[in-house]
Amino acid sequence: MFLKNCWYVAAWNHELGDASLARTLLGEPVVFFRDADGAPAALEDRCSHRSAPLSNGTVEGDNIRCGYHGLLFGRDGGCREVPGQSTVPPGSAIRSYPVIEKWRWIWIWMGDPAQADEKLIPDFHWNDDPEWVSQGDRFHVGGDYRLLVDNLLDLSHVQYVHASTLGTEAVSDFPVETRRDGDLVHVDRWIMDGPPPPMFQKAAGITGEVDRWQLITWNAPSHVVIDVGCAAAGTGARQGNRDQGMTMYSNHSITPETEKSCHYFWHHARNFNLEDEDLTAFLRKATGGAFFEDVDIIERQQKSIDSAPDDFIMVDINADGGVLQASRILDRLISEETA
Repeated sequence: MFLKNCWYVAAWNHELGDASLARTLLGEPVVFFRDADGAPAALEDRCSHRSAPLSNGTVEGDNIRCGYHGLLFGRDGGCREVPGQSTVPPGSAIRSYPVIEKWRWIWIWMGDPAQADEKLIPDFHWNDDPEWVSQGDRFHVGGDYRLLVDNLLDLSHVQYVHASTLGTEAVSDFPVETRRDGDLVHVDRWIMDGPPPPMFQKAAGITGEVDRWQLITWNAPSHVVIDVGCAAAGTGARQGNRDQGMTMYSNHSITPETEKSCHYFWHHARNFNLEDEDLTAFLRKATGGAFFEDVDIIERQQKSIDSAPDDFIMVDINADGGVLQASRILDRLISEETA
């Protein structure tokens, strides 16, 4: 069900302050805290004594103390102290997880710690690059994380789900090109000589006909970078000339909570009008509202799937090329890891 030997986003860095943070990831309870130097740590959220959640305890320097009987655990999962006795019983250590704070997110490796390589963290530099303004959030979604990945790889839904923000009537009329680069999947759509979407009109004052792009890159298991923008029609945007237009990056990372729920982390970045705080506020509201529309449709979809008869089979359409490629890659990676 879940790929474990990979990096997942566990939290925004601002979510982790002086107190601990409890979060269920891949069906496992995890407690996060910062040590005395401010570095993030992650442990199994379960005391080895009587299984009380450590997240109900207190952070003490580099350690966290259970709020039930006071056992003290270090960031490596080792039990440092048992109140009322001088020795620590064998087998009292709990699991610790590799964690890294990067690009304003806290990343966690849920699989074999020996394989946790920081170089494998996917590129989301826009989230703290001084050349970009980025804003984002986390949504809790009552749906399978793979449904949200499917949603992001097939943007034909923009025309219908996001009609008032991101969509125009022309979106689904233009075909997509699906490409593989190893285990990366690229889904490209160019919408030539059409009206700009409402949000682009507001953000950049573009009113005439435009050439518009949606260039998606998926990285297993659930990281999606979307290069979106538009430029005046006929100015060569498809050949790389974006001088007469605007570019934004809509970036997404989805972390499974359970088989039917997930944490949806996103940020939206632009490299123009960086000092315009009103524009920043507008884009945060517009993009957040649009992505929440996705949350709504995914949760409705999950309920429909749960109530479907056993013989119900979902069909595929032409726009599903990227969805099917990513699904096959993910299934293979999970199968190889399980084996």
